[in-house]
Amino acid sequence: MAPGKISDNVSLLTENVKDYVNLRIDLTKLILTEKIAKLASFFLISVIFFILAMFLLLFLSLAFVFGFGDSIGPAWLGALIVTAVYVLGGVLIYIKRHQFFINPLVSHLTKILMEEKDENE
Repeated sequence: MAPGKISDNVSLLTENVKDYVNLRIDLTKLILTEKIAKLASFFLISVIFFILAMFLLLFLSLAFVFGFGDSIGPAWLGALIVTAVYVLGGVLIYIKRHQFFINPLVSHLTKILMEEKDENE
């Protein structure tokens, strides 16, 4: 083999390795961007649903208080009933927080972050 040929092969190999490393870095950036976008959309949708649920709960509570006040008894008693329901609901949610929120959230986030992509995709 000629001495110039080996140096050409080494420089070509070095260039190919650099290109491969740059492509792997770009792939990692794209995968990371996709995962961040999925996480951001998950949290944005969660916040929007939470806000809508809070408004729904507020208006249903007000409707119950005023309806109770008009038909059965004083409005302050209806407000106390709604407060008691909220306290009981809060205690129940606190007791079952792992089952209702933490475990599903962790599993969903793990699914998003640990999702494997095929090399062929």
